[in-house]
Amino acid sequence: MTAPARLARLSRTAVIAAVALVGAGLLAVVWSMNHAVRSASESVIRGETSTLQRTLRAELNEPGDASRAARLPGILDGHAADGLRYLAELDADGHVIADAGQASTDRATLEAWIAAATPSEPVEIDGRARVVYRRRGPRPDRPDRADDDARGRRDSGRIAGLLFELEPPVADELRASARWLLGLGGAAALLLIGLSALLVRWSFAREREVRAAEQARHLATLGQLSAVMAHEIRNPLASLKGNAQLLARSLPEGDKPRAKADRVVSEATRLETLTNDLLEFARVGEIRRADVDPTALVRDAAAAIAPDRIDIDASDAPPTWPLDADRLRQVVVNLLENAVEMSEAPVEVRIARAGGDLHLAVRDHGPGIAAADLPHLFEPFFTRRTRGTGLGLAVSRRLVELHGGTITARAADGGGALFEVSLPRR
Repeated sequence: MTAPARLARLSRTAVIAAVALVGAGLLAVVWSMNHAVRSASESVIRGETSTLQRTLRAELNEPGDASRAARLPGILDGHAADGLRYLAELDADGHVIADAGQASTDRATLEAWIAAATPSEPVEIDGRARVVYRRRGPRPDRPDRADDDARGRRDSGRIAGLLFELEPPVADELRASARWLLGLGGAAALLLIGLSALLVRWSFAREREVRAAEQARHLATLGQLSAVMAHEIRNPLASLKGNAQLLARSLPEGDKPRAKADRVVSEATRLETLTNDLLEFARVGEIRRADVDPTALVRDAAAAIAPDRIDIDASDAPPTWPLDADRLRQVVVNLLENAVEMSEAPVEVRIARAGGDLHLAVRDHGPGIAAADLPHLFEPFFTRRTRGTGLGLAVSRRLVELHGGTITARAADGGGALFEVSLPRR
């Protein structure tokens, strides 16, 4: 990667990281604020219940003609604006002896809760704050019981316990504000995080486009150079090959000079194949589509190579597909030749329609593909074969891409190599 490209990539990464960090920081701040508001609302509820408890006790203990049970409804109505919804007087055992308002649960459940509840500690239940207060009796650990007896006589008319439920208005407002802030901050944070995700996708897509453009320019330059070289080599090579063939025919079989002449012919033939591949690699033209039977095309290519060593599965193949038959046949021939050369077992070919694409898979049972070779497999002049030119797969990829499709390679499950071609209808 060049220095400018590396710098651009680092800049994009820094911007994306900054946006993601701002979003995450905002989300953390909003969450922290929400937690703080909740803690504050709990403190507010404690303050409200404590203040209300003292007020209610004072009102209930005021002397008057009416009993406390008769005064409970009026006291409840007087504090309705404070959120009071239920008020109950308890006996020394925690049983409800008088109440007013509507409790959030039935009396049996309420008394069971009283028995296990922590006095003076408000608990939120069904949107209400419920709290129980119980008067402490004489302390048995005090040696002087005279003061306790006097206090008992003095407090004999006071309530033994008090329970009430309220809907704390201040705490509810705080929580509503916290929920609103949490929603707003969360939406902003998610928006920033989503923006960073979009930037990541855009960055990767942009890098792929830049790499594809660079590769296209590289291949175009390489193709032009290859075409010039191939044209310059082709004519003298044909002359060299023809004269070597004439010389070989004029020499007796088994003679050492005849063997040397045959070697010249063989190498000239290999160079001729290379120049033809170079010209094919350099050739760029439009795809001329026509409705073609893909199964017949593959069977024809297999028949030209090794029909007895190629198994074709066309059970899910479409009857026709718009293709440039000559160019796709070249791709199939190249893949089948490579597979047959690498595998002693039969080569498996599958033709099928997958979604909206024509799918062609060629699988061999050879040594497979090294992981280090996969990124370079379709690059020009890359080959592990001693007699290969390294242009067959590069040409195949160009022809498949001219069809608007893709070609991939990977190690097959169970050994061997798997090449897959996907061609869209349009």
